[in-house]
Amino acid sequence: MRKRRGLPILSALLLSGCVGWIHKGEELTGPTVNDQGFSLLTEAGIAEIKKSRHARFDLTSRELTRQAVGLAGSKYEPMIGTPGGPDLIFIFLGPTAEENVVTQNITFASTDLTDTLNLIVWFSAPPNIEAAHAELRAGIHRWGFRPEDVERWIANSGKRDTDKETLGMGLGPAGLIVEVTARKKNGNDIYQYGMELDPALYTAEAIGSIKKTGKEVR
Repeated sequence: MRKRRGLPILSALLLSGCVGWIHKGEELTGPTVNDQGFSLLTEAGIAEIKKSRHARFDLTSRELTRQAVGLAGSKYEPMIGTPGGPDLIFIFLGPTAEENVVTQNITFASTDLTDTLNLIVWFSAPPNIEAAHAELRAGIHRWGFRPEDVERWIANSGKRDTDKETLGMGLGPAGLIVEVTARKKNGNDIYQYGMELDPALYTAEAIGSIKKTGKEVR
């Protein structure tokens, strides 16, 4: 069962700068990576990510279990970083390639009842509209977004001061599905990306629908 209705709340928390459960003033101890060298999302792991501004996750199976990130038995959904804070680099090792995401804030969420974190959401706020449109167009190849969806937003968003639209999903060269939502704020674009790890989206039928329409099978 998927609970995508939680996305608006998740977006509001990320934009407000809520960053989770790190206790200020306390020295955190414990491992920061798992046995394979990939980042943990424990308190110590998150503290190390914020310190080093770098993290690495294995998504070669298109799955991120809570056990793999040190959160077995927990329902916690880690949020790291804050809007306007330092850039953080997240490396996602996908089935067919590696993706490097640079963002100031990211969250690892669960949208179903399984013991996995199956939605990774981050934001991008390019410095100006030209850079924003260049980033969105780059997503046609990088994330597999449909060109017509990207160009529709670029053509129409300039006519309004405020706007918001989920442009759709794509399957990129790394073999990972990403959805993008664009919004206007103070004359510029802000993009919300969601990396989807729901197995239902990776069936042949679902991938065919995403490539054709930018949407999942209903």
